[in-house]
Amino acid sequence: MTDRKRVYTKVLKKLKPMLKLSHQGHVVTLAMMITGIVLSGKAQLSVMSAEVPVASKNQSLEMRMRRWVKQPAIDVEVTYLPFAQQILAALSSAPLLLAMDGSQVGRGCMVLMVGVVYRSRLLPLAWVVYKGKKGHTTAARHIEVLCQVLELVPAGAEVVLLGDAEYDNTEMLAWVQAHTTWQFVMRTAGNLLIGNQGHWHRVDTFEVTHGRLKIIPEIAFTQSAALPANLVVWWGASYDAPLFLVTSLPTASRAAYFYRRRFRIETFFSDQKSRGFHIHQSHLADPARLSRLLIAACLAYVWMIGLGLLTLANGQHKLIDRTDRTDKSIFRLGRDWLKYALKQGLPIQVLLRFQPVRC
Repeated sequence: MTDRKRVYTKVLKKLKPMLKLSHQGHVVTLAMMITGIVLSGKAQLSVMSAEVPVASKNQSLEMRMRRWVKQPAIDVEVTYLPFAQQILAALSSAPLLLAMDGSQVGRGCMVLMVGVVYRSRLLPLAWVVYKGKKGHTTAARHIEVLCQVLELVPAGAEVVLLGDAEYDNTEMLAWVQAHTTWQFVMRTAGNLLIGNQGHWHRVDTFEVTHGRLKIIPEIAFTQSAALPANLVVWWGASYDAPLFLVTSLPTASRAAYFYRRRFRIETFFSDQKSRGFHIHQSHLADPARLSRLLIAACLAYVWMIGLGLLTLANGQHKLIDRTDRTDKSIFRLGRDWLKYALKQGLPIQVLLRFQPVRC
């Protein structure tokens, strides 16, 4: 059996019992797409199809994948739901740190992604793809993707929502306060006005010593919304200027600790793009089709993260990385271990059900 056949057979065998779609052929096609992305390192249908070990011509396989991403019957939320729910259930014994951010995908499209932070990476949960360029999008889209995530969170789980200054909009934060029990930490701009002790001040008029942080409690966030929150002024030792955080958390140190983890979402986009699957070069321009392609790309990513973590836990990373320290990311370790296992004839593990491990 060829390496490609071994990988595809394992992926299909793992995927079938986990995913119940109305048409079994859709599961088969998704297994082909995951296989093609992982083996080629490209989320481009023409490239993916060349890696799938079936008798059909590459052009026929490409058309099959193209029909899959066009298929209105494939609901993105429903298809990815069991995987996202399982990720959150596996991590819910600790606070769930949800990070949100946007990035370019395909041609002229953006994705707004929400994922849960684990170690040095972010595991994708839900997304919205839309036509547009990089920059701020609407609060309605922010709420749309958060509604998807709200349905996935296990009952009683502690949740902290993280975002940069694009996500400090009061409409979204008011929705969080009204419809969830989540805490939040969002970066905000220094020129906004907040109410404090009966007076309105610009955020950047609150100062702190270099290397320190402090909290201004019980503020009204913006004159128009007067949202109840706290302000954290944080001038880290390595920062050129203070950061301003609007948060529902009661202590500055806890807010800063969680906000540091937000940057994990940027490594996710790097892994999906230039350092990984190059989804920004997919050549697709339709948001619905890109959203379906992301199902395969995100499952391939979860697999590689799980494989990288297992490699670290077993000490096998020293076979594909330096022996005195670990230089490669968890994602890179997963990809390189799969290549090594295929080359050495070792068993292949397909990990679409995420499990945290001790490394």
